[in-house]
Amino acid sequence: MFFEKKILFHRFYQRRLPYRRLRVKFYHHLFSFIMKNVFLLVLSTFIVTFLGSCFKDKCVQTHTFVYYKPVYVTPEEYKIPVKLSAVIPLENPGKIYYYKNFILINELKKGLHIIDNTNPSEPQKTGFIEIPGNVDMAVRNDVLYADAFTDLLVIDIKDINNPALIERKENTFESLYFMDGTNRVLSHYEETPQTVVLDCTDPRYKNGFYMEDFGGIFVDESSFDASVLSSNSSGAPQIGKAGSLARFAILKNHLYAVGDAEIFCLALQNDGSIGQSNTVNLPWGIETIFPFKEYLFLGANNGLHILDIINPLTPVLRSTFSHARACDPVVVDGDLAYVTLRTGAFACPGDLNALQVIDVKDVNNPKLKYSYNMTGPQGLGIWGNQLYICEGNNGLKIFDKSDPSAIDQNLLFHNKDIKVSDVIPVKQNMLLAIGTDGFYQYDCSDVKNIVLLSKILVEK
Repeated sequence: MFFEKKILFHRFYQRRLPYRRLRVKFYHHLFSFIMKNVFLLVLSTFIVTFLGSCFKDKCVQTHTFVYYKPVYVTPEEYKIPVKLSAVIPLENPGKIYYYKNFILINELKKGLHIIDNTNPSEPQKTGFIEIPGNVDMAVRNDVLYADAFTDLLVIDIKDINNPALIERKENTFESLYFMDGTNRVLSHYEETPQTVVLDCTDPRYKNGFYMEDFGGIFVDESSFDASVLSSNSSGAPQIGKAGSLARFAILKNHLYAVGDAEIFCLALQNDGSIGQSNTVNLPWGIETIFPFKEYLFLGANNGLHILDIINPLTPVLRSTFSHARACDPVVVDGDLAYVTLRTGAFACPGDLNALQVIDVKDVNNPKLKYSYNMTGPQGLGIWGNQLYICEGNNGLKIFDKSDPSAIDQNLLFHNKDIKVSDVIPVKQNMLLAIGTDGFYQYDCSDVKNIVLLSKILVEK
């Protein structure tokens, strides 16, 4: 009996042993798995903690920014009476305008210097018209049209030493300006270099351009380059002459002003006041305007637009000649448009710096004829066969353009010692030029002997 029980137990044990061994093996593997993962968990925690502290220590970056602080003005600060004030220094010249024997030089966002140019060899500053927010201007029949932030000023300058306001068209250009919600207008930015150490939670970390909610701008300086003829014919209106960077133009008794994506059309009454007006939307990127015959040629950062003004209050876009993205002033002579493309600055991305000659005989189908490499070309002008091109820090160039297919082979003059951004050819023997250094006048009657007549330098 005992023997039988032993046999039975042995058989039972033999039957249960595989399960027991399997269970032991399972628990062994489970224990090993737990211990292994606990070890990995501890090790991971250690690594994350240790390396995280190291990473935190190294997650910093030194940035040299240019901080552009927004400066706002109230209506009370810029809606001021118009009068001729005393002469002030030329410090930040903008655009220039020629009318009769006078030259207007814009002091950027401040107003207009009045220059008596009766004797081009000795121009005389006679006064300053304070116009806060002023950038552009045009003159017709002794009436000056000037922007003043959101407003358009119409000023009688028959006696230029006693300018009188005809009217202020308020909010004409309101769409072009940023308002802060309290009726203040963004005037400009004050530039302040800043070197800061940032950790990776800062939105400026590894960001070359960052704009704050209230309008302040941080720009990594390593990636930022911050940076018209009188007519004296009987019965014809007397209209001044602007440079190629102008955004104002007068044609067919209308004033045209371009914004980034629109053109403002304003009918001019006999007394100079503004009559009907209209705004026409355009493709984005408009920069300059040049009137020629029945057309307006608009330089844009991605092409040349041609508008007809058969209906002066409703210009119609006839065609667009597209080019690489670049800053793009234009002048027109006969069937050819001359366009300079400048890149390399923040506002002018790309790498194409060139003069392009475009056939505009068929305004519905402009075609590129020639292209010439240049060095950061900006404003340009034409008189006869002379083509004037400003190249900023590379100075002023004058070409013979009589053969449009060989302009680059016919350089007549190059002055590298001046920094100019725009020109106005007044007549065959006089050229006006403006730039960061100041204002210059040249006698160009002998292209082999260009003579500097006078200059008004910037006073730093």
